[in-house]
Amino acid sequence: MRNSKYVFASAWLVLLLILFMPQHRAFAQSGEGEGPPSAAYDRILKLHPLQIGEVYFSYEKMRTERISNEFGLSYVYQGYLKSDDFLPDAVKVGGVHIRMSQRYYTSKKYDNVPFGFFHGPMFGYRFMAFEEGAFDSPFESPSDPSGRRVGRLYQNSLELSYQLGGQFKLGQHFTWEVSAALGARLKYALAKNADELLPEHIIGHTLASEPNSAIFIVPAPQLNVSVGYAF
Repeated sequence: MRNSKYVFASAWLVLLLILFMPQHRAFAQSGEGEGPPSAAYDRILKLHPLQIGEVYFSYEKMRTERISNEFGLSYVYQGYLKSDDFLPDAVKVGGVHIRMSQRYYTSKKYDNVPFGFFHGPMFGYRFMAFEEGAFDSPFESPSDPSGRRVGRLYQNSLELSYQLGGQFKLGQHFTWEVSAALGARLKYALAKNADELLPEHIIGHTLASEPNSAIFIVPAPQLNVSVGYAF
């Protein structure tokens, strides 16, 4: 489990390097009105600065005249657990978040370039290893008189959502994007001897619970803002 984040991160870094290799570029000619520039590229490298708890980069490429695929990779440094207050508790973690999506562009102004309004499905996988003592429980201390010792918390998540948004040019190469998505996230949490601590601390509805693991489901609304460079 501890090495999973490095395996997934390495695999996706290799994939992104392959995608960045020189390929045939599709150009779009300016049409009537405010169409795209005469040499608008069909690939965009993006930074998502408002993603809380993550450092998130993505890469989008057109596959057909109106359809594109986007691949995203994040380093996750902060997770959340239930608290007694309205807001959840922020906890230090180490992990990766992988996203894949397909976008259908609807604007007739643009051909072969990822500009205008879009919609489509998005799939994600996230792995997080929480810091030691994330539950803040006496059971996590070796000196606990009961002899119970709770292990480190690990969490795997699968998410499926549908997104709507728009992507527009800021100049010859720079772009910006705003989108929203709604879906659900399925979580698998694992911590040795955690037992009741998992349902008490993991955010979401408990589907199944065992002494060492539990499965949860939670709604996953998302708001995304990105800036990019088209090439």
